[in-house]
Amino acid sequence: TIYRRLLEAQKNRTHVDPEVTLQFLKSAIFYFLTDKENSQGHLQAIESILEFTDAEKQKISAANRTPK
Repeated sequence: TIYRRLLEAQKNRTHVDPEVTLQFLKSAIFYFLTDKENSQGHLQAIESILEFTDAEKQKISAANRTPK
């Protein structure tokens, strides 16, 4: 899938077309907002695409656990 190819390219530091990355990010955000059952997986995809640090991921995780 496109997500797997994007992750592989990031690991290998090979070139990924910015338009492909943007389209995948758009898709990940759309499904994060609309597919509550799998929102954690979509959030992980977003974190990966945007290359969040471990510290940033921990803050996001903590914010998601906070009752609203």
